[in-house]
Amino acid sequence: MNIYEVVFWNSYGRRDSEDTIYLVRAPTFRAAIEDVQRNGAPTGHGTGTSTPDVVYEVGVDVSPYAPTNPCILRGPYFERAVNRGWKQWRRNCDGAQHTNDWVEEDIVARGKIE
Repeated sequence: MNIYEVVFWNSYGRRDSEDTIYLVRAPTFRAAIEDVQRNGAPTGHGTGTSTPDVVYEVGVDVSPYAPTNPCILRGPYFERAVNRGWKQWRRNCDGAQHTNDWVEEDIVARGKIE
């Protein structure tokens, strides 16, 4: 099981506010998204959508007794989301509109010069 941060940018509809973040244990980033949509009530925190803007893979749950089902470990909490070199998935944009297509980005590789 992996550990993910599921991030909704600009909570409460204000562009200058903190982000809404859920820390989730799940087998895949999509399972983490689905768990937050089903159990986290993200629209109740002013995000205006149940689809997050970005998902960070922050680690692996190595507990020998971890359940196999996805689980929100913490959240929602409100702070500025920062990627500290983790793998991430972000929603693709079609013009000014976000789509439900996800693009995987390797932040470390993005900064390398070839």
